[in-house]
Amino acid sequence: MKNKQHSYVFLATLSLFLFSPLSAFATPLIDGGGSQGTLNDQLATWTESVNGFAPTVSFIFSAIFTIMFLTGVVRMGYSIVTKTGQVMKFSTGLLIWVPIAFFFIRVLIIILFTTNSNNVTLLASDIIDLIKTTGYFTSVGMVLIGLVLMLFYKLIEHPEFGRWSKRLWVTASLLTLLITIMPFVLGAA
Repeated sequence: MKNKQHSYVFLATLSLFLFSPLSAFATPLIDGGGSQGTLNDQLATWTESVNGFAPTVSFIFSAIFTIMFLTGVVRMGYSIVTKTGQVMKFSTGLLIWVPIAFFFIRVLIIILFTTNSNNVTLLASDIIDLIKTTGYFTSVGMVLIGLVLMLFYKLIEHPEFGRWSKRLWVTASLLTLLITIMPFVLGAA
């Protein structure tokens, strides 16, 4: 029932946007006065007009994510008071994913607008190096945690600690092996 209500609200909002009057800013490709601008001039004009809307779009984008986050906070309070598990699950997911999505969308927009054809390969190699370095540090952390778990195993002789330490060591070695070999296998090294 709730999904139907959400879909009705979505359809009403969509139809409101589709059927509301829109303002259009148009610059003709060919001036009526006889003087023609070059295509580069026209593209510069269009780019300036689109860039003029950037602060408004950025504000609306931030406002939408803020509203979503605050909705999650209010629903979390409601779920704590009423002890409703489904609402708590939804609000927890909202509170986790809204900031993450907002951050990644902002980073993606920055990357899109700051990269050009010359430095795309540098960006790709930097991302590969970042993933490799993160993998190596993760492997070192896994080995260290495995050593701590092995120490606990030796102290209290609980078999789970021994199993977990061995699993961490095996996973760390596989991760190190894959991170070292895969860039060469895929031809990205």
